[in-house]
Amino acid sequence: MENLMGKFTGKLSAQEMIKANTAAEAAHREQLENQNRQYEEEMNVLRQNAKTMEGRLNDIEDVLKDLKADKAESEVSAQELDKAIRELRDNLSDRINKSDEATHDVGVRIYRNVQASVIDEQKKQLDEIKQDLNKQMEAIRSEFTVLVRQLDSMQRANRAKNRGIMPLSILILIIAAADLVLMVLRIIGLV
Repeated sequence: MENLMGKFTGKLSAQEMIKANTAAEAAHREQLENQNRQYEEEMNVLRQNAKTMEGRLNDIEDVLKDLKADKAESEVSAQELDKAIRELRDNLSDRINKSDEATHDVGVRIYRNVQASVIDEQKKQLDEIKQDLNKQMEAIRSEFTVLVRQLDSMQRANRAKNRGIMPLSILILIIAAADLVLMVLRIIGLV
């Protein structure tokens, strides 16, 4: 009965550890999602600023066109204004491209950092699970060895008296082995 209680409490502690690991993963994932949202908000602000600058440039372009129409006799001035508008437009286009490249680079860097931290966390959790599994396997082996010894001694003592214990012993041994396999599968997460 004590062995069954020991196995039951061992199962509970493993389940509690798995739940705690899952909660820690969820908290870490939520922190990363919040950080990604913050970066996306900053990128949206940059894009809005670029749109505002483009709108102002269009306003300047409209004003320059009005001036150009008023001063049609001064073609040289109009050509200089067109050149300035092209330069401003090119400059703005370059800045937008640089901003998009920087945004992409930041996004890639964030993705790689998140990926690396998730991999590290998974390695840590896998190592912890392996250590716990090894401890539990050792405990099960020792209990199993004790059980086999007890069965063997009982079998020797009762061999002459009772021939029905042998099938019962084999059945108990099979059930213990099945319990061991199920526990290992639960720890690994396959069941």
